[in-house]
Amino acid sequence: MTAFYLAQRGTGTMTILEEIKAKRQQLRQSPGETISREGGLVIVPDATAFRHILAVGDIHGNWLRLLSLWQHVPYDPQQDLLVFLGDYIDRGDYSAEVLEMVMELAEKSPHVITLTGNHEAMMLHYFQDHSIREPMDLNHGWMRSGGQATFASLARVYQQDPGRYHAMLEFVLSLDHLASVGEDYIFTHAGFLPRQSYEEQVDDMLWIRTEFYEEYAGDETVVIGHTPVQCFDVNRHHPLMFRNHIIDCDTGSYLPGGHISCLNVKKMTCWQSDPDDMFQED
Repeated sequence: MTAFYLAQRGTGTMTILEEIKAKRQQLRQSPGETISREGGLVIVPDATAFRHILAVGDIHGNWLRLLSLWQHVPYDPQQDLLVFLGDYIDRGDYSAEVLEMVMELAEKSPHVITLTGNHEAMMLHYFQDHSIREPMDLNHGWMRSGGQATFASLARVYQQDPGRYHAMLEFVLSLDHLASVGEDYIFTHAGFLPRQSYEEQVDDMLWIRTEFYEEYAGDETVVIGHTPVQCFDVNRHHPLMFRNHIIDCDTGSYLPGGHISCLNVKKMTCWQSDPDDMFQED
């Protein structure tokens, strides 16, 4: 447990929003520190330090869609803050390629924030008791949630380069859970429980849905993935903003006609992957 949390517990339990505010104020007393990472909680004290603040929604192993999206995004690693909202893997056939691309972007710039999703959590749970060298355990919940495609993708990497495979697992283990940027934006995979502390709900932040949509009433805009916007409107393919400052950026990357979206949260503009028919094989 970090010194920060120990100090705060001495004065009573703080809610997650109170913790974020206290940590942000603490960092502002340390000039020159642009990003703090501690226990899965990322704090960026000053949102004005970046030209664009970009959020990329769920990818789900769809590397070709991610490549097509990236052709449109005017990303500058020197000037922009880039946040990936998790669920890089499962369902699509190219989870290893997606992980490698995100890893490379993070290695090239300290201004890339990589958050974890529930699918990464399921994968890590699987590999606690299983090996890539063994046959798939089709009874495991991860396999029933799209994990078979990821297992096959990672197995190919393992056969070619075991070191690269282990680097991917280490990367997934290192993913963060929530990022606060300035006083205006919060990024996390699924949401959070506003009345609980950060430590009390690390796992919930990967899975929560209705409780967050109904209970959140903060001033910060919260940018999430996790639930495809098509679940709210079957004909929708763009990010969805709720009345209580929540923006859902999961635009159905694995669904027919879906996209991977990158949202510029400062200007509320959006870039998306190209239509599916560009990638139909002969």
